[in-house]
Amino acid sequence: MASDWAGVFAIPVTPFKPDLSVDETSLVRQVGFCLEAGVHGLAYPAVVSEFFTLDLEERRRLLEIVVTEVAGQVPVIAGVSSPSSPYSRKLAQHAATLDVSGVLTMLPYVHHFFSPDVGYAVKHLEMVAEAGLPIMFQNARIGHPLPISQLPGIVDAVPAVKAVKEETTPSTHQLGRAIGALKGKDVQVLGGLGGIYLIDELARGAAGTMPAPPLADVLVDVYETASAGDTVAARRLLGKCGQAFTYELLYNVGFIKDVLVRRGVITHNSCRVPTPVMDQTDSREIDALLADLDPLLRVRRATA
Repeated sequence: MASDWAGVFAIPVTPFKPDLSVDETSLVRQVGFCLEAGVHGLAYPAVVSEFFTLDLEERRRLLEIVVTEVAGQVPVIAGVSSPSSPYSRKLAQHAATLDVSGVLTMLPYVHHFFSPDVGYAVKHLEMVAEAGLPIMFQNARIGHPLPISQLPGIVDAVPAVKAVKEETTPSTHQLGRAIGALKGKDVQVLGGLGGIYLIDELARGAAGTMPAPPLADVLVDVYETASAGDTVAARRLLGKCGQAFTYELLYNVGFIKDVLVRRGVITHNSCRVPTPVMDQTDSREIDALLADLDPLLRVRRATA
């Protein structure tokens, strides 16, 4: 249930083979890695999963794999963002046939001549809500982010919205404003952007964060240390990831997949979206930063 949406919710990448077909074996291994890392939940597929490159059959099949592998150990939130509300509704209806905790959706993200208004946002969320599942609304930088001032009205209009993943810029300030705007409502607010600002987000009242998996074990330790009241130790631990976060901001999914390959989680770093390929200098630096982080990496090389 949505009441369980707190902590570190990892968002698996979609592993591809060099021919860009889906690598289901690597996806299974990645889910196992996330569970061993101690994540509090998973969400799939989302932006870092390259969901917009997956067809309907792939999205259904891969979500089913994730749910099957999790086997109820932690909540799974099904990503249903798409180019249209009817498509998102169809994805949500499929998710409702599985053991998922709810759905994650942003507004239809393809740019067009006019930006959506509140009525459009409410209609989209109402269509997704027809599946009968709790909704996490992703207010993302891509597509059509909404002003924070509009969130309370949308939550009131669509009671199925039980959480907001706030990622508009600057994300930390916007997250704090969202928490303030939604105060007193039965809605949780989580951060994103790879967990980079996790300490700041928690200080502002966030329920958790939703990163990609490459350093999930470290982020779980940061979250649990901070939640136990030792913010100093948590800040020190998160700071050790600084160089890795810099590379993630630079290269996004290209870097994320490269690290997952190096940690034995996925087999190939192939992407369907255009992304920089790590060159020799990058590779040397990534080797060095992972060596520095090695004492903090609780999950050794992943196994199938």
